[in-house]
Amino acid sequence: MVSLLVQTAACAMAGTPVSVPAPAPVILDEQADRVVLANGIISATIARRTGELLELRYRGQSVLSQPAYLDWHDGQSRRLSDVRLEVHADPRSGRDGRAEIALVQLWKSGQGGGPAFDVTLHYALLPGEPALRIFAVFSHPAVYPEAAFAQSRFVMRLRDDLFDTISVDEERTHTLPPAATPVEALGPKESLRFTDGPWKGRVTDKYHYFTDAGEHFVHGWAGSGTKLGCWILYGSTEDQNGGPTKQHNTAHWERILLKILTCGHYGAAGVSVPQGEVWEKFYGPWAIWFNEGGNPQTLRAAAVRQAEAERAAWPPAWVEHPAFPPAAARGRAEGRLVVRDSQAPEQTAAGAWVGLAAPSPDWQQQSTGYQYWTRADAEGRFAIPAVRPGRYTLYAFVDGVLGEFRLDGVEVTAGATGTTRLGEQVWTPVRYGRQAWEIGRPDRTAREFRHGDDHRQWGLWLAYPKDFPDDVTYTIGESDPRRDWNFAQVTRQRPDGAWAGTTWRVNFDLDSSPAKGEAVLRLAFAGAHNASLRVRVNGNEVGESNWFGRDNAVARAGIHGQYSARDVKFAATRLHTGRNVLELEQQAGGAPFRNVMYDYLRLELPGE
Repeated sequence: MVSLLVQTAACAMAGTPVSVPAPAPVILDEQADRVVLANGIISATIARRTGELLELRYRGQSVLSQPAYLDWHDGQSRRLSDVRLEVHADPRSGRDGRAEIALVQLWKSGQGGGPAFDVTLHYALLPGEPALRIFAVFSHPAVYPEAAFAQSRFVMRLRDDLFDTISVDEERTHTLPPAATPVEALGPKESLRFTDGPWKGRVTDKYHYFTDAGEHFVHGWAGSGTKLGCWILYGSTEDQNGGPTKQHNTAHWERILLKILTCGHYGAAGVSVPQGEVWEKFYGPWAIWFNEGGNPQTLRAAAVRQAEAERAAWPPAWVEHPAFPPAAARGRAEGRLVVRDSQAPEQTAAGAWVGLAAPSPDWQQQSTGYQYWTRADAEGRFAIPAVRPGRYTLYAFVDGVLGEFRLDGVEVTAGATGTTRLGEQVWTPVRYGRQAWEIGRPDRTAREFRHGDDHRQWGLWLAYPKDFPDDVTYTIGESDPRRDWNFAQVTRQRPDGAWAGTTWRVNFDLDSSPAKGEAVLRLAFAGAHNASLRVRVNGNEVGESNWFGRDNAVARAGIHGQYSARDVKFAATRLHTGRNVLELEQQAGGAPFRNVMYDYLRLELPGE
């Protein structure tokens, strides 16, 4: 298979004049039980009753091993089942030649239809594109009862004989065995060990292919033999829940390719709408995009370039829907973030995440609205484009600084006044006193600790007693965090098989003991799961946090889940000259996955 794009590029490199034929017209063919959209490159067959993508062909080659579908979960898996077909763009009469259909399912009370949402799934095909474009809209009229779902996604399963290489990012682009390869579940159930074939003994887990949403715009599968690539790509993450640090699924073994709409994994919130509230959310659009003619790395590089083009063109002009404002109906916010910390004068806002989201709850727990995030440049300057008009809170955080910046009441408007200029925003991070010591670096992950750079492997909780037979003892000024501080404070299995909590110790020396005032232990957590933490200083209990965290990041091979921070204040007279001992007792036992995952620790003493 040689695409028109490849032929054109080859002729151009050879110096031959290039004549690019006009794209074939798009066809929309309504049949009794299905609708076919085709443009000479892509052909998509959609079930009229269920909205399933029954067949997807690229240049005549069928790529799906079974129909693709949209689902959402409220304790049960829900799918479209009784839809009404609407033609939103007929290529024979539309100005851009595209075909667009919508499969509309209205909620019906008392008929076991699941949570009370109307769901509409759109498929669109444009002339000359090797892509099928999709978006979904969930809505909840005021008269509907309270409704919720924890997750929603679009699911595809590709053919084994065409695709053998998963590609999430540069690090995770590699082959996986055929879908029929036998496996055994290790626990958690998603951790699967191959029991036969060349991969025998190796483990695969869908959580190993999760990725932070903030800078991820493309993933897919490629064929090392067929030289064919199939990709999910999109130009914005504004619809995704949980902000830029939220981890979303992408693709995994059995040739599964996903576009996540809402994901409750790693402690994030699903969608929940009370009775009486009018709510609507537009998810997407995303594209199923194809390319060909190279090895998996080459195909991936081309898909990344296409995703960059999608971002540059956001919001796409072809979308016409009342819940999706066009570019002219959106605004922009810009400014400069400056960090001023007298105890870390070298710290800047370079590379900070800066975003607009609702004022509450914590942006990590937001899922019903939209969020807009960008990276600040080397000088802390930021520009957030294509924002729906409204009133937002500006948030910012940056590696090296504990906590986050917040500015409420940011108004974004559209049209001629659509740029909100915020000027210079000065962030003075909270300090209670002079810094005595620190462990780690505040970056909302456990990356700099032991196993923080090799966390995507099954069973790390079982390695803890081997790595730390006597639990963690860390001495300030002597210990190395990468070697001597585990990525998570997990439980330990006793000889009787029970799982028990663990106690970590931090030794530190003081030249003199404070005579008065408060000392503050600053604890930042990259994650936690059903944890109970007791803090002691020189044998005296100074703080306790009971049963916090539910992100399950350790079981899911992550180095972060839901970020949180706590300040433990205690009388500075608890400290003394010479050697002091801080104890961190993770008390919760009974299971292997109860844990605390530290991001950063710092002790501050009275005085500047």
